[in-house]
Amino acid sequence: MVMDKTFWQKIKKPIIALAPMDGYTDTAFRRVCKQVNPAIVVFTEFTSADGLSYGAKRLKEKIAFDPSEQPIIVQLFGKKPEKFVEAAKVCEAMGFSGIDINMGCPARKVLSSEHGLALRKDPDMACRIVEALANATKLPVSVKTRLGWNGSEDLSEFAQQLENAGANLITIHARFFKEVRYGPVDYEPVYEMKKKLTIPVIGNGSIVSLADGRAKLGNLDGFMIGRASFGNPWVFSEQDSPKTFAEKVPLIKKHIDYLIEYKGMRSAMFEIRKHLLAYVHGAANATHYRAKLARVESPEQAMAILDQIATE
Repeated sequence: MVMDKTFWQKIKKPIIALAPMDGYTDTAFRRVCKQVNPAIVVFTEFTSADGLSYGAKRLKEKIAFDPSEQPIIVQLFGKKPEKFVEAAKVCEAMGFSGIDINMGCPARKVLSSEHGLALRKDPDMACRIVEALANATKLPVSVKTRLGWNGSEDLSEFAQQLENAGANLITIHARFFKEVRYGPVDYEPVYEMKKKLTIPVIGNGSIVSLADGRAKLGNLDGFMIGRASFGNPWVFSEQDSPKTFAEKVPLIKKHIDYLIEYKGMRSAMFEIRKHLLAYVHGAANATHYRAKLARVESPEQAMAILDQIATE
């Protein structure tokens, strides 16, 4: 796929995206979501720009993707512009559709390294990273950040600086640092920020359906769905979602197959357990089967349990 800096401007609006979530949005889950709605844009789990700049095999495997996932955006974190530039070369060679810079992760470990949301306190460095990356790659460069630490007074100014530095799109998680993922969201500052920019803006935070995303859209160009997709990739469906668990089983089985293809049997069976527990939430007699699903050791075992639940 040939990409250029105008990608985010040209893409059909509203943009609907699968949010980058560490530990969840690997290639298997992204492929499942794209099966439901091929038009969505998917993001990788956040990945170290430093590690990619050194050509770390493990990290390249982490962000590996199937061609069916296009357009796919790789999300990087770090604090050194030169490392982002080197990482961009790797991402270009791998065929990504764009590069997103994580300036919103509130995890203590990330903040202690001056990555993620820490860059909101260092606008000069944030802009240096964007500018270096924008000048070094043909791919569109975007930024995902938050309202701020405890207030959003500087949000519009920060976003304008990022745009001037070369950002082609900005995503705002409509929460502050202290609220992490579970506090109330406030989209009003995001709408105000959008008025000051010429580049597209995506909203993120507590969006639970396509209808909810469109209701929260306002003057924004798109929205991301994150946690609401756990166990429910059908959240991206423009059609009616499955009415019965039996209707969900074929896609769940594909998820298992994709994980085995990506991670190998042993790792896949460990990884799929958390997804299976999420998939059966709300299913008939789910409690009876949860303990079994939490210990599955083979695809045959997992699929047999799924078939049993489907007949309840």
